[in-house]
Amino acid sequence: MSISPIAVVADAVIDFLAQQGIHAFHNYPGGTIAPLLDACKRFGITVYTSRNEQGAGYAALAQGKLTQLPGIVAVTSGPGVTNVLTPVADAYFDAIPMLVFTGQVGTGDLTGEKQVRQSGFQEVDTPSLMKPITKGQFQPKNSAELYAILPIAWQLALEGRKGPVSIDLPMDVQRSAATESIEPLEVTSSPVNNITVDTFTDELINAINHSQKPVIICGNGMTSPALVDAIHNLRNDWPAPVSHSLLGVGVLDTEDLGSLGFHGHTGSQLAGKAIAECDLLLVLGSRLDVRQTGTLKTAFASNAKIFRVDLDNGELTYSRIAHHKAVQADLGHFFAVLQAKHSQLSPPNITSWQNIICQWRAELDWPYPIYPGIAPKQLIEKLSKSLPENTIVTTGVGAHQHWVARHFRFALPHRQLFTSAGHGTMGYDLPTAIGAAIHSPESTILCIAGDGSFQMNIQELGVINELGLKIKILVLDNHRLGLVSQFQLMNWETDTACGNKQSPNFALIAQGYGIKALHCSENAKLEQTLAEFIEADESILLHIEIATQHDVLPMLLGGQRTDKMWPYFDMQGNPRDPSNV
Repeated sequence: MSISPIAVVADAVIDFLAQQGIHAFHNYPGGTIAPLLDACKRFGITVYTSRNEQGAGYAALAQGKLTQLPGIVAVTSGPGVTNVLTPVADAYFDAIPMLVFTGQVGTGDLTGEKQVRQSGFQEVDTPSLMKPITKGQFQPKNSAELYAILPIAWQLALEGRKGPVSIDLPMDVQRSAATESIEPLEVTSSPVNNITVDTFTDELINAINHSQKPVIICGNGMTSPALVDAIHNLRNDWPAPVSHSLLGVGVLDTEDLGSLGFHGHTGSQLAGKAIAECDLLLVLGSRLDVRQTGTLKTAFASNAKIFRVDLDNGELTYSRIAHHKAVQADLGHFFAVLQAKHSQLSPPNITSWQNIICQWRAELDWPYPIYPGIAPKQLIEKLSKSLPENTIVTTGVGAHQHWVARHFRFALPHRQLFTSAGHGTMGYDLPTAIGAAIHSPESTILCIAGDGSFQMNIQELGVINELGLKIKILVLDNHRLGLVSQFQLMNWETDTACGNKQSPNFALIAQGYGIKALHCSENAKLEQTLAEFIEADESILLHIEIATQHDVLPMLLGGQRTDKMWPYFDMQGNPRDPSNV
């Protein structure tokens, strides 16, 4: 039942969203999207206006992650479209459902096939721009087309491997007369190839029952609460160690003795070594991209039979890593089939394998040199121990992102990491934290950003005070663009573009936006400053300065195996003494 009468197509769009359970509409306004914004209040949807289209997109991204419904973002034509492309790409690569509404000039002003660059003011070819980074792109030319398109777009964003869908709305279509509601599609179950999953599971069980050194990899596809429970249930019978992709961190509590942390480019040497030595590797909902495997494809888990389960058949068809057996399947269905065959599981005792990993854990401590002042590892560990169980951490992209993934305790579904993985976007941190605060008000929201990443969307500070949100913001300032600086220095011995950055007074900027702020650069004052930061019952920013020399170590370089990461090994695979870095 509609809350208000439907007079125009824009009303019907907002009514449809409200009927599907949408309560929030993220946007940056403009003329060609104004009809949608006008309709929101009449249909009980709250409008949240960011300071930039990118900010609106990332807030909607958090909405999609937290609600399991599509995040909703609306922007105007032209620069509104081009500014929102980055968060849309993030949602696409990291499989987050989103509906992206873009305003467009009237149908009579569309360029179409005309040999001109632009016909209407602020006109861009939105469907073409969106095509590589969305699951579907639509541009209805009349109300009938829109009525047919919107339910399809909603379902497309949610079905299979989730992702964003864009709907480009010409102004005259939005304003055309309408009186009826838009009806959702009837949801039908996709056919499941039970024979294929059944055969795969039989072979997997046989491999489990003969494996002496197994490892499980949990990726982004494993992060739902139901699947977190499923992996815990499996490990009750088969306590294989678990490594994670960056987005899979926390599927197994990172303080669990069975957790190897995450593997790959900036992951742990422990995880890399376990993967290199294992005889069975079960990969669940993970792409196994180059950041995870390194450049030496045939050296990845070269001693193991590799079994993969993934919802996206393309990831299996075009896998970088050869596998023994793979199946395209919903992970929930896979675990249901595996549970039905529970009586066939009789894995051998793997205590000796667990003991070996325990020994490696003691030997392969993080090889960080000691520098004066505040150390990132200790700082993040102190924060982790002090914050509540129900905490969402957002990061930008850079050195701070990897220190957080390594040293903050994550345990789904309560302790979650929101970070940009596939697209690797600086500036993801603050606007995503804003979205998390709006859509999970019961959680503590901690935004950790580097000095470079934070300045990408620093203007979103204005939204925090305006909405009265409670967000803890930690700016970790090493006066360099740390991760790329490290890469440049390791390869060319110069970091011309990335080093010696002059940071602004972040605390003063935050105060200018009406946000409480602190500053600390001395280890002796850290304990007291952190206590004030943690105990604050309002939004607060803490600017922490650290020595510029802090690097992300170890790091998997091109041409290295996962069990021979720098600085433990040189490029020829020879052992090095990490203390001499």
